Amino acid sequence: MLEPLFINVCVFISFLYFAGIVMRNPQRSPLPSLLLMGVFFGILGLVLMNFTIPLKHNSMMDLRHLAIITVAVYIGWVPALISAFIITAGRLLMFGVSPEAVVAGTAMFSIGILSGLMTRLRFGNLYKLQMMNIVSLLIVFFALIKNIGITETLKVFSYHFFTSLAVGFIAYFIAEQIKRSNEQYHLLEQSATKDFLTSLNNVRQFDVSYNEALKHAHERNEKLSLLLIDIDHFKNVNDTFGHHAGDMVLKELGKVLKHHSRTFDIVSRNGGEEFSILLLDCPHSHGMVIAERIRAAVERHSFFITEEQSIRITISIGVSTFPDTLSQDGEEIFEQADKALYLAKRTGRNKVCDFQMVQAIH
Repeated sequence: MLEPLFINVCVFISFLYFAGIVMRNPQRSPLPSLLLMGVFFGILGLVLMNFTIPLKHNSMMDLRHLAIITVAVYIGWVPALISAFIITAGRLLMFGVSPEAVVAGTAMFSIGILSGLMTRLRFGNLYKLQMMNIVSLLIVFFALIKNIGITETLKVFSYHFFTSLAVGFIAYFIAEQIKRSNEQYHLLEQSATKDFLTSLNNVRQFDVSYNEALKHAHERNEKLSLLLIDIDHFKNVNDTFGHHAGDMVLKELGKVLKHHSRTFDIVSRNGGEEFSILLLDCPHSHGMVIAERIRAAVERHSFFITEEQSIRITISIGVSTFPDTLSQDGEEIFEQADKALYLAKRTGRNKVCDFQMVQAIH
């Protein structure tokens, strides 16, 4: 009994591991993740059905119901029903249609339905998984009575019951470990591209987005406008109210910039008090309008640094556009916007300047 049980546990862990890899990046899958996981755990149930565990009195057991339960707890009711349907259909196809097969198939589909309903329970995953396990075993118990009689069922069911609970604990601990691993992976992935304070793109992701947007503008003959934004006298905020207040201002400014940009524009925090917005498919005249709208919105906005206290800030903005502001010396629009931003700060702050104004001075 121990060797087949060990094989079942190894099969179960292997499937959980590969399911975890797939769910780490579900968007890369050619199928919707719910459908894919339903099929995946349905196949797991069929595999477990083939690795039966011999019991006393010439009886056997398998752990196919745990495939349905696990996918219900960690993915949802839809893949639970899909996996139950696949296991039921597979049972009938593999062993033929007989009264016993119909009873076993009905039991598996009932487990899928009840497990799907129990996903709505507001309990921890371990409690939920083992509650589903016990309910499933009760269904199996009555199915066995129907197929082999109550006397034979009572002889073997205790083995089935305690083995299923033990493997349920193993499934929980492995699944939880995979879940935590995926969560850590997503946090690391996010920290590589997102600014920790504002949740906007960080400077690394800005560089990627900037190069991609510039490339697409070249290829599609589109306009690309860039706004470089700097908070005026931000050092005074930190010196007067403290760095926590400065962080509150930065977070709130990120929200204001997102709110007053178009939904498909790319807002980033480039570092310190400097932000940027890539205005996709946006001519220079429209970019200037958006920049002025953002500048005015920030000037009007109250930035709360405590629940009761708020301050006002202003920003300076430099604007450039590909290909509208291209110059003969081949400067890219980032360098142009940077010079325009410097001009805005040098000539009074709280204003919008573009590269054409820089050229006019020179």
